[in-house]
Amino acid sequence: MIVFIQAALLGIVGLLYVAGHAEPYVDALSLIGAGILFWGAQRMGTDAPIYISGRGDEAGQRRVPWDWTDFLMFWPGAFIAASLLVSIAVPIADAATNGVDPTVRTAAESFVQQAAFYGGALFNIYVLVGLRRGGTLYHVGWRRFSWWWIPVAVVAAVATLEIADVLQALSQHLFPGAHNTQCQAVQHDYSHFLVLAVIVVCVIAPLSEETIFRGFVYGWLHRVMPAGFAVLVSGAIFASLHGVVLLLIPLWAVGIILAVVFQSSRSLWPGALTHALFNLPGIIAILSSPTC
Repeated sequence: MIVFIQAALLGIVGLLYVAGHAEPYVDALSLIGAGILFWGAQRMGTDAPIYISGRGDEAGQRRVPWDWTDFLMFWPGAFIAASLLVSIAVPIADAATNGVDPTVRTAAESFVQQAAFYGGALFNIYVLVGLRRGGTLYHVGWRRFSWWWIPVAVVAAVATLEIADVLQALSQHLFPGAHNTQCQAVQHDYSHFLVLAVIVVCVIAPLSEETIFRGFVYGWLHRVMPAGFAVLVSGAIFASLHGVVLLLIPLWAVGIILAVVFQSSRSLWPGALTHALFNLPGIIAILSSPTC
């Protein structure tokens, strides 16, 4: 039922874009996404069950309980779930901060918007992995890990920072006209609110993105292809969905490293720590600098 509702909402969005003469690709993708969700919802009652391994089953580290249909349905479903949650949460935040300082209001609204966006995407993983397939946090990758992965994560974060800096310098030569819009957005939204920015970038984003890109995306890719290819493809998806041309190459490297950490540790926790420690110096530098 949830997926049918998502399909209907996304179809309405597509029709509204058509009526409003928006960019053709927007309405086309919305209508295609609605079709995928309708198709997926019809399949959900007829799919054969997928074997879910026990916690001690090493083979189960690779065989996750979701398949290509879940992977395909996730993207349009996450879009409409995130959009719906944002459309509800942001007006509430706007009303709650009415009359306060504009910088406070901007920071609060941005915080709520980003938290709601990630929340919508994670909700869709819950629908597909939890409700549809009977999977748990363990199957997504939130498992116990050995303590020595903590210092490994620190070293991995430092190495990732160095590699990303080199690749970003290369990207600036390859794309001289590109701008770091992500940096500009952070400076605009959180110019005087470092703590809020750190919570978003170093807590909410790592936990959410590791669940989505390493747990869900890499988990399925590794089910259908060797680990090396799954690492490369999941890293490319991670980088491209950030939507910043200048960061495409460095974020691909970041996604590769985080996938390797997940594959090696068998847990999302070390990757989330690596991700958070990688983001921390960047967010401090961005908010300490007058320009990008």
